[in-house]
Amino acid sequence: MFSVGLLYLNNKPGLSDTTRQRIAEAVTKLRYTPRKANGSESTLIGLLVERLPFSMFSELHYGDVLHSMEAAARDLGYNLILVIVEPGQNISDLRTTTQPWGVIVLGGGDITAEVISSTLEVDIPVVLVDVSLPGRALNCILVDNQSGAFQSTRYLIERGYQRIACIQGPKKYPSLIERFQGYCFALIDAGIPLEAGLIQPPISSGFPNKGYREMLALLERGERFDAVFCVSDRTAFGTLQALQESGLRVPQDVAVIGFDNTVQSSYTTPPLTTVNMPKKDLGEVAVHRLYDLMNGETLLQPVKIVLPTSLVIRDST
Repeated sequence: MFSVGLLYLNNKPGLSDTTRQRIAEAVTKLRYTPRKANGSESTLIGLLVERLPFSMFSELHYGDVLHSMEAAARDLGYNLILVIVEPGQNISDLRTTTQPWGVIVLGGGDITAEVISSTLEVDIPVVLVDVSLPGRALNCILVDNQSGAFQSTRYLIERGYQRIACIQGPKKYPSLIERFQGYCFALIDAGIPLEAGLIQPPISSGFPNKGYREMLALLERGERFDAVFCVSDRTAFGTLQALQESGLRVPQDVAVIGFDNTVQSSYTTPPLTTVNMPKKDLGEVAVHRLYDLMNGETLLQPVKIVLPTSLVIRDST
C-alpha cells in the first residue's frame, strides 16, 4: 500500500484535489526533495540471487516471483539488475558508480548469512525475500512454509494415511527446512512417530530431475508407505515419474503432495495436490516495501511480513 505522501510524490491516483493541494503546500514550505541514494538519480534495484544451472526466470520455485518483482518495479519506474552471487563472494562490488538505489536479497543457498551481512554494510535499503537473518531485526518478506507443510501433512492424516514419507530438499535453503519441520510437527501432533526410514534426504545434487532418485532409493530400501510429502513441486514431479515407472498407482497405491503450486502442477498425471505459495504477492510486497524505504520512510522500524499459504487439492491425493 502507498502512503498518502508517496501517492502524491509519484503522481499516483487515489487522492482528492484538496489533499493534493495540502501536500503541495507542505512540500513547498518544508523545501522537501525526495531522497536519492548518495545524491544520485539511480532508478536501479539490485536483485541478489545465487547462481543456478538454469535461468532464474524459468526456475519453478522463483520464476513467478521474479516476474512479479520485475513488473512491480517497472510500474514504479525502476529497473531490476541481476547480481549473481558466487559461493564465498563478498558484495563490496555493489559500491560502484552504477550502485543501485536499493537491494532485494532472494532466497538461501549461496546467499549465506555472511553474504547478507556484507550487503547490509552497503549504505542502501535492503529487503530480504524468503530468507531471514536470525538475531537481526531486518525487513523480510517470507512465506509461512512451516504452516503450509503442517496443513498439507495433516490433510493426508485426516484422509487416513498413516505411513507418510518425506522427500527433503537441500539444507542450504531455509524455506525447505521449514517445510520439513512442518511435516514433522504434523506427525508429532497426530501422535504418529517419526521414522528415519521414511525420511529421504536429497541425493540429486547436479541432476535436474529432483525427487526421482530419492523415490527410487525409498523403494529400493523396501520402505512401506502410503503417502509422500515432497518439499517442492519439482521434487514431486520426479517422485510421480519414479512411482509410475515402478508400477505404483497414484493415488490408489501412494498419495503424493507437493509444495509451490507451479503452473506445471495442474498438468501432471494425475494433477498434483500441492501447497500454494503466494508467488505474485511475494514479489510485489517485496518491491513495494523496498520502494517505501528508498523514498524516505526512515521512521519505519524493520518488519517481518509473513504471507499465508493454502492447500490446492487435486487428484494425486
